[in-house]
Amino acid sequence: MKITRSKVVGAAAVACVAVGLWVMGASRVAHAQQEPGPGPSPQAGETVYAPKKSAKPQQPENQPSEQPEKVPPSPQQAPQETKPEKINPDQVYTLSTESNLVNVDVLVTDNNGNPITGLSQKNFKVFDDGVPQSVTNFSTAEAPMTVTMLVEFSDKWWPFLVLGLQDSYKFLDFMEPKDWMAVVDFDMQPHILQDFTHDRYQVRSALDTLRIPGFSETNLYDALSFTIDRMKNVGGRKAIVAFVTGFDTFSKLTYGDMLKIAKGSSTPIYPVSILEWVSIRYGENIETLQAKNALNSIAKFSGGEAYFPRFEGALPGIYEQIAGQLRHQYSLGFIPTDNTKNGKYHKLDVKLVDTQGNPLVITNQKGKKIKYRVVAREGYYSPKA
Repeated sequence: MKITRSKVVGAAAVACVAVGLWVMGASRVAHAQQEPGPGPSPQAGETVYAPKKSAKPQQPENQPSEQPEKVPPSPQQAPQETKPEKINPDQVYTLSTESNLVNVDVLVTDNNGNPITGLSQKNFKVFDDGVPQSVTNFSTAEAPMTVTMLVEFSDKWWPFLVLGLQDSYKFLDFMEPKDWMAVVDFDMQPHILQDFTHDRYQVRSALDTLRIPGFSETNLYDALSFTIDRMKNVGGRKAIVAFVTGFDTFSKLTYGDMLKIAKGSSTPIYPVSILEWVSIRYGENIETLQAKNALNSIAKFSGGEAYFPRFEGALPGIYEQIAGQLRHQYSLGFIPTDNTKNGKYHKLDVKLVDTQGNPLVITNQKGKKIKYRVVAREGYYSPKA
């Protein structure tokens, strides 16, 4: 077979092209190996710790804590639009259930509802199912609060609810820069009008949207359960302030279910009900009494308190009292002597004692004894194995 010069040149050209393509592919592979891609994203609830050698440790986004000072953008960079800071419950610091530590927020007030401060760890005795426990964690420092305002938005009693809602704006006057607040309304189902934010004006704007209700149903128990679930992983001083009647039309949850949820919750509930206003004008009946009893029980089991103002003018004082109580709670923590993980409900009892273990006597500046109340959640459920 005769090989011509043109065939030799063509074969050489094809070989050169093949070699070039092979070299380019190899360099791309090597370059990809030198520049690793992003690692797997952390799952919800995981905490990412920055290495100690890192010069600029990273803070998780949207965490409600002290934020580092922001660096102003350079002249070459266009300033980005600042978005309102919101809370992510999955990134809030919480104590692991594996530690078996039980946290109890305790409020001590006089007969007028004013917080009593100045007590020490030795003044608190905690009983778990009647067995005294050793308090290992104790804090009295004033801390920021995280509050969800839960508003009933039904047209059945709206003429009365709207009067109280107008006064609920006054609750924002007691909101401090580090506090977190959200707004949830409900009729047949709950709706998040404003997620957790530091900005009181955004909270006010959310309340401004409540103008004309479209339904007469009030599924209170479902709305409370929904709100409690959103706040279960939030640490620190927290509460649900619910402006409601107390009536429930056809929630999926029963009253018994709601009591069980309130018992196992670490979020105190403060219902502010208009039932007294309604009773004055239309009289009291069995449904009104049942609704009052339900709100009192739910609040008590959660560690909160129910309010039934008779007149609109009493609302600002109630909101001020709730905010003051949240800021002056005593935070206690203990590890139960019975740490069996069986899901059993444990009844808690908190008492005030002196250095000798006798019931504490509190006096005013004139030496007169003060009657006081100790408000804390009724109990807790032990974790299941």
